[in-house]
Amino acid sequence: MTAIGLVGVGVIGKLYLDRLLAAGHEVTVFDVDPDQVSYATDAGADAADDPAELARRTDAVLMAVPGSPEVEATLEGSGAGEADGLLDGLDEGQLVIDSTTTRPETSVVCEERCDEVGAEFLEAPITGGAPREGYHVMVGGTEERYEAASEVLDAIADDHALVGGVPDATVLKLGLQMRYAGQHAVDAEVVEFVRDNGVDPALFRDFFGFELFDGYFSGDFSQDIEGLGGLAIWHKDIGYAREFARENGTALPLAGVVHEAYKATTRRAAGEEGHASALVKYWLALNDAEDRYE
Repeated sequence: MTAIGLVGVGVIGKLYLDRLLAAGHEVTVFDVDPDQVSYATDAGADAADDPAELARRTDAVLMAVPGSPEVEATLEGSGAGEADGLLDGLDEGQLVIDSTTTRPETSVVCEERCDEVGAEFLEAPITGGAPREGYHVMVGGTEERYEAASEVLDAIADDHALVGGVPDATVLKLGLQMRYAGQHAVDAEVVEFVRDNGVDPALFRDFFGFELFDGYFSGDFSQDIEGLGGLAIWHKDIGYAREFARENGTALPLAGVVHEAYKATTRRAAGEEGHASALVKYWLALNDAEDRYE
C-alpha cells in the first residue's frame, strides 16, 4: 500500500502528512482550508477537489478532522446532489481510518455506512500526551482490519494497540481526555489557591518536583495548539463523554464539574487563548484578581 488519502491537514494532519511522506507513501489531501492544502502540496502531497475524488485516487483514507460534524460531512459530502462524499468514491475492501476524536455513536455509524459500500472502517484516535514518549494510537475494529492497517499505523504513530471493536477506542480516548482535562483543572485551581493566599505556587514545581504547565506561572494565555485549540477540544470531548455516559447511565459527577469549568472558561477566554493557562484566568476572575498579570 503506497497511496494514502488524508482528510484534514490541521495539527494532527500535518503530523500524519510528514510521517507518511517520510515513510515513502504517496499522499493525496483534502481540506476545506486552501492554506492547509497549500501547505500539504508544498510538502510533496497531491490535492483532491473533494473526498470522493480523494478516495478514488488512493488505497486507504485517513481522516483527521475536528469532530463528529466534520466526519459526517466528509462521509456524506455536500448534500447538494453532488456525489462528492467519501462514501461515493470508496472501493470494495478499501480501508477508512478515522483518527478524529468523535462521539462514540459517530464511529458506529461510520462503520455501518462503510460496511454498506464494502469499505473497511477502523477508528484510531491518537494521543501525544501520555506519560510514554511519542504518539500513540488506540484502534477499534476487527483484528483483520487492524492487521490490514498496520502499515499506515506504523507510519503515523510510535505505537498502536487494538482496544476492541467499534467504538471501544473512542470511549478510551474520551476517558483519556477526561483525565487530561481534569488534571489540568485541578492543577490550575491549586495554583490559584496558593497564590491567592500569599504563597509562591512555583514551589510545587521547584521544591516538590511536580510537572506543571508554565502558563500557570507566567500568565501567558496564548493558544498552545493549532485549530480548535486545547481549550475548545477538551470542552468538546468532555461534552461527548458526558453525552455518551448519559445515554448509558454512567455517573460522571467530577467530569460534570470539570466540563462546567471549561464551558465557563471558553465563554470568558479570548479566541487565541489556550487550555490550561486559560483556566487560571477563570480562577483569577472568580477571586477578583484578573489584573494579577497586568
